[in-house]
Amino acid sequence: MTRGAVEERASSPVGGAVAVLVAAAVWGTTGTATHFAPGVPAFVFGAVTFGLGGLVLAATSGRAAVRAVVGPGSRRWVLVGAVSLVVYAVAFYAALADAGVALGTTVAIGSSPVFAGLVEWVADGRRVTGRWVVATLVSVAGMVVVTLARSEASGSGSLPLGLGAALVAGLTYATYSWAVARGMHVASRPVPVPVPVPTSLSVPLVGPPSGSASGTTSGAAAGRGVVGAVFGLAALPLVVLALVGGGDALTVAANWPVFVYLALVPTVLGHSLYAVGLRRVSASVATLLSLFEPVVAAVLAVLVVEEHLGAAGWSGIVLVVVGLALLALPLPRRRRGPARS
Repeated sequence: MTRGAVEERASSPVGGAVAVLVAAAVWGTTGTATHFAPGVPAFVFGAVTFGLGGLVLAATSGRAAVRAVVGPGSRRWVLVGAVSLVVYAVAFYAALADAGVALGTTVAIGSSPVFAGLVEWVADGRRVTGRWVVATLVSVAGMVVVTLARSEASGSGSLPLGLGAALVAGLTYATYSWAVARGMHVASRPVPVPVPVPTSLSVPLVGPPSGSASGTTSGAAAGRGVVGAVFGLAALPLVVLALVGGGDALTVAANWPVFVYLALVPTVLGHSLYAVGLRRVSASVATLLSLFEPVVAAVLAVLVVEEHLGAAGWSGIVLVVVGLALLALPLPRRRRGPARS
């Protein structure tokens, strides 16, 4: 299949939703992967994988990432996205440490669709639909059931601080999604190039000269550039955090296959697919679809780690799937009268 065909398929709303769901499935492998590197502090996983993965994303984006950073239109969205990503990486793993894995994950991931809807409402004036509200409530309820069914040991820190960190993680993840979506929209906007006017009237102007249609890269390249720029900027402080706080975990050779996997698959591949989805669906829809992540994590925990899920956990999975189906199924078309003036 040619690149053009792939981009055309991903350009549909259904293709965007599928890309987000696949990204969420990839992210769902994170918990199982960390099982093979015991003893590594949670924040080290975040700093190393986001830092290393961010450098890879920035390097593979090349000049498109540089254009996203220096471009007057996309620059501010890249900065907002990078700051949000750094805060998210730290806040999310702080929530896991203080509030516990189950509660911290539930509050952080479950609150992100709500925050995304609020961010789009406040910043863009886009009100969420009734179907989105119902789908969010059903999916979040299912995710809570799934997570609590897998409840592990509680955190060792302050519960109020852990819950606060989880809410900060949910907000910054929603802000990151919104900023990346806005940045990709601006970066992929065509910039008209002036067409030279012929100096002689005897030269016919049949159409625009070859190669002068626009002064911008394709939408896919612009999207990769924005994501690469966001992760590249965020990687700088995260790499420093990993080097300073990583300690002995970075010197254990057995940990590095896990670090490399988390950097290349959930981070590079997952967020690249998520960026494809953000080109076609809103941030509020994308964050709702990402609730598929704990479903995959729960299933893998049962199959690989041999955790026990139970009837309650499986019923929660059904609720998440039902909520996502409510969002994904097309609405029946209605016949409308003449448009109001």
